[in-house]
Amino acid sequence: MGIDAIYTNLRFLMLPVIVTIGIEFVLIMLYYYLYYRKQQSEGKPRIQMNKLFLGALFIGYVVFVLELTMLGRGNSHYLQMNLHPFSDYVEAWNKYSLRDLQNGIFNIIMFIPMGILLPFISRKFKAFKWLLLVVVSSTLFIETYQTLSGAGLFELADIINNTLGGIFGYQLYRLSASIVYNKRVRMKSLLGNLAIPLLMGLLFVGMNIVYIQQEFGNLAINSFTKWNMKGVHVTTSLQLSSAPAVAPVYKKITQPDGVEALLQQKLGLSELKVKDWDGDREVLLEDKSGTPYTFYQSEEGNWSLTENNDTPERTSFNDQELLSQKAKTIMADLGLLPQDADFTALEDGEFQWSLPDKAGLHESYWTGELLLGLKQDGSIYSINNGLQENQFMKEVDILSPAEVYDRIKNGEFPQIKRNAILTQDQLVIKKGDQLDVTGIELSFIYDTKNFYQPVYTVYGVFNGDSNWFTLIQARRS
Repeated sequence: MGIDAIYTNLRFLMLPVIVTIGIEFVLIMLYYYLYYRKQQSEGKPRIQMNKLFLGALFIGYVVFVLELTMLGRGNSHYLQMNLHPFSDYVEAWNKYSLRDLQNGIFNIIMFIPMGILLPFISRKFKAFKWLLLVVVSSTLFIETYQTLSGAGLFELADIINNTLGGIFGYQLYRLSASIVYNKRVRMKSLLGNLAIPLLMGLLFVGMNIVYIQQEFGNLAINSFTKWNMKGVHVTTSLQLSSAPAVAPVYKKITQPDGVEALLQQKLGLSELKVKDWDGDREVLLEDKSGTPYTFYQSEEGNWSLTENNDTPERTSFNDQELLSQKAKTIMADLGLLPQDADFTALEDGEFQWSLPDKAGLHESYWTGELLLGLKQDGSIYSINNGLQENQFMKEVDILSPAEVYDRIKNGEFPQIKRNAILTQDQLVIKKGDQLDVTGIELSFIYDTKNFYQPVYTVYGVFNGDSNWFTLIQARRS
């Protein structure tokens, strides 16, 4: 989820919170003017005003948490559980993705206010054991509700993160209380009460150092927990080689950063507005006649140029012939195509240049496709570029098919959700399941450093489902 999406969601969720707190503050002010001052003048016991305000904030916070965790989440996860601790961090590491790390961080942040506010509201929660009891009970309640209602999975990782957030909030309370009491910052108190963020910071720094030092990136398919294959019947009729093998590794080379400037120069476009988010880039452009275009470039390197106001018209056969020559001339002038790209004239003024994936060759190659759309007058209404160069880097030792089969038998593989109908329970491998391996083929996928690594695609029949497959890293670690 990008920053813009987070901001939009927070604005939507905060409205009920603001309304709730506003109503509470109105009631508090009425209490103050109609009752509190009278009780104060008579010297009678009364509720402290600061605790009323803190209580109002806490109720607003509770409303916010309930909105985030219980409302509008659907019911597709009934009785589903994920009992693997720190699974979100393992997945984020294998994808090396900040977006995937956000979920764990948000679950920590979400419970920090609870750890801060409760000790201020009640003396009882100044004792850590009582605060911890409330924090753990709250997150258990949320996770239990989610799995019973289908609003979400019961995730052990969420419980751990929420608890860490509550503890960190309590440490912040302790730190602030220490500063107020001693009227200075004591280093021992500072380090002790900031232990959680300091340790997590050191952990993330260490992970980044390890990641930078390793030769290749991480593969998302390695985000799995080994299955217990006891009682699972695994068979194959394949004749599997155990001979040592090697395979090439490539590096994806995306279009250079200068493509935007090239298009502006060649097509006479001027820049009006730029928007960058999460590694993606969107630029509003305008040609000399005032026609608006949008240039979009993704983090992965693919890009497109589209006229904003155009509705393509159907072209005749004769027009298509003329436009084909025009299309070839335009692309030759832009210089974006490899020489061996296959040209195809599509319908309605669209033209395609494509290159097959030649993974397996011990040389660099281009792959992907580029689409060009022309209007009847020969002007461009769209360019969509998905071409990329896979640069040959080196050969690596890989597992043999026999070793891959052994990994299947040992449960060292991910269960891949092959379609949207499958539930989490159907992906769980358990005693009595049957798996017949029908094929093992070498293929390639990109890792987090844009290396095109060899992997094995293993096909099979799992409990009668002939569409079953999984992916296993081929390169020896």
